[in-house]
Amino acid sequence: MSLTDTQIWDLAKRMDIPLVFCDFKDNLATEKLQYNKSYIINMEDQYNAKGLLNDGSHYTCFQVNKYPNGKIERVYFDSFGVAPPEIVVEFMGGGHIPYNKKDIQSLMNSACGYYCLAFLYWINNQHQHRTAHLATDCFNFIDLFEDLNHSTEWKKNEYILKHFFRSADPSLRKPISVEEVKHIGDYEG
Repeated sequence: MSLTDTQIWDLAKRMDIPLVFCDFKDNLATEKLQYNKSYIINMEDQYNAKGLLNDGSHYTCFQVNKYPNGKIERVYFDSFGVAPPEIVVEFMGGGHIPYNKKDIQSLMNSACGYYCLAFLYWINNQHQHRTAHLATDCFNFIDLFEDLNHSTEWKKNEYILKHFFRSADPSLRKPISVEEVKHIGDYEG
């Protein structure tokens, strides 16, 4: 169920996500921050301590939006609910970066790339639950899912995640609403 960077680029394009970076975290050092664009990073460095190319491990993502009035909003997302690494904090301009603290991904799957794409779709595309306030949209997305540090409902989280990938036609692919989540009884796989 794991995605390659090529698959992530393809899905991001089909989902109308403004993705400009999908690579190992240490490769951020060669990039210049682009506002209102999405970044997906692999949490490993490109090369290991022996100088060999890494396979990759876990995807996370972030975005920095700049508005016409000059206001800047930043957000970082990790499906395991972990804070951004220092290289990402520095790349985003330092200081406090809002991030989710809820673990929504089971350790038993490798759906991190899918979670990143669903999150970026949620914060970048127009739908009835989007507030256009980056941090609020982030936390509204997270509220769709159960915190696996306090729940065993990983199947529910995967069921919700699947709704972001229901159709190849973007006009038919709508995010599941909070109201729909509250009424989910038995989860179909």
